[in-house]
Amino acid sequence: MPFFVCFFWILLVNQHAWLGVFDYCVIKEDFIDKELANVFLYKSENTFDDFTLQVEEVSGIVRAEFNDFTELWLGEKETIEIKGFEINKDGNKTLIEEYVGRNKFVPHQISFYKAIIQEIKEQIRKK
Repeated sequence: MPFFVCFFWILLVNQHAWLGVFDYCVIKEDFIDKELANVFLYKSENTFDDFTLQVEEVSGIVRAEFNDFTELWLGEKETIEIKGFEINKDGNKTLIEEYVGRNKFVPHQISFYKAIIQEIKEQIRKK
């Protein structure tokens, strides 16, 4: 199962910034998932231990440097370093520290990731 990527970005203190509504479609064999995603940028000082995942939806959560993530989705890097955890089949957290490619992320279209990256960059420019 792909990782959910969570960015901890110091942008707004005790607030969130709405990045927008992004549509996406994931097609796998006989399954089509069309959704609208409300995406927010949120500053958090939580540790990974503070998160409880809905394992039916997300297998893990990781951090990556924003510049590395951007370069991955713009095709400038093949892999980036991630750190975090995943929930194993026994329901226990397993630490992750590895280099991964796009195939380890939620299988959204590249345009989805590029649009989110652009909106994050806009928020950075505003600050």
